[in-house]
Amino acid sequence: MIRRQLLRTAGAVLAAVLAATGVQVATGAPASAARTVYYDASRAGEFRTNFDQAAQIWNSRVSNVRLVARTPGSVTIYVDSGWPRAQVTGLGSGRVWMGWTAVNQGYDRTRIATHEIGHILGLPDRRTGLCSDLMSGSSAPVSCRNAYPSAAEASRVNTLFAGSRTASATVTGTYEWDDEVTPLVVGGRPATENYPWLVYTSGCTGTLIKANWVVTARHCSTPSSVRVGSVNRTSGGTVARVSRSVSHPTIDVKLLQLSTSVGYAPAPIPTTSGAVGTATRIIGWGLTCPYRGCGSAPTTAHELDTSIVSDSRCSGINATYEICTNNTGGNSGACYGDSGGPQVRRINGVWNLIGATSRAGNNNSTCATGPSIYGDLPSIRSWINTQVGGLPA
Repeated sequence: MIRRQLLRTAGAVLAAVLAATGVQVATGAPASAARTVYYDASRAGEFRTNFDQAAQIWNSRVSNVRLVARTPGSVTIYVDSGWPRAQVTGLGSGRVWMGWTAVNQGYDRTRIATHEIGHILGLPDRRTGLCSDLMSGSSAPVSCRNAYPSAAEASRVNTLFAGSRTASATVTGTYEWDDEVTPLVVGGRPATENYPWLVYTSGCTGTLIKANWVVTARHCSTPSSVRVGSVNRTSGGTVARVSRSVSHPTIDVKLLQLSTSVGYAPAPIPTTSGAVGTATRIIGWGLTCPYRGCGSAPTTAHELDTSIVSDSRCSGINATYEICTNNTGGNSGACYGDSGGPQVRRINGVWNLIGATSRAGNNNSTCATGPSIYGDLPSIRSWINTQVGGLPA
């Protein structure tokens, strides 16, 4: 009798301690009983309703955890002017911010709330671009209104909350809604060099090939001015006016003549682009997520190391005047905004320009799902030389 009383007392103390941290355990219940995670939305302002809806959605889809509103809670929700994000301190605990930046861009409020709570429940970002995946976040189109986790996502949460609480150590970290401003070369990295010949051409990318000439893609609009010599599209380098453009008659290449010369070293164009297997690098301000409208262009250009592959891997390629370029790892490559941007290869330690970004090589609107096609600049070097009045030696 005394032993049973001591056990009941010890159980009550343990329950009180766990309740203080926002996790409730029903005494006498089996180990598999649902855990309660308390969320405090008192600081969420007009978004409180969205987080209440998010809690109801998760409660309708999972069985091993239940979200309950309480002040204070193990999850505290705030509002600020930045990107939505979650700071996870453990499984079922942390902080969430509803950021106005995503709301102002048109992303669905309840989808954001449910997504960020998903991080608290142990789910990482998965930039699949699919609206059906809750944790695809901003990689899905702005028009996506789905606020429900997929069956796989719900199953993962159930598995996490069925396990040991020590599993919380594996889900800690900070997750940001627009973390793609990592995937506008998809799967690339911020530029590691300050390429002096890199050119931002208002929604596209280009390359300086002579003091007063830039090469880009024919399908890009002709801008009134360009920024030369900076990997930052908003600052640095030199802004120069564009006086005219000349398009190649056969492939997706266009030359922009600047009204004045700039003091940056242009990229040399070699006589050949290279054989299959040649290591190359692509650079640009294109989307780092794979769908049109999935995010905004990065301020800093991104780069990706890739290689030339067989023309047979690119559908609709002009083998004489175009290059088929590998989608590294099967999921990395050029995307919207990279058009016209440079493909370069090292020759005697110097970056040489061999290609200008044109289009997908698999006719797929989802970026990096196949190789990309680049205009082969060495193959039209004589035409370029004539148009610009002689390329640098």
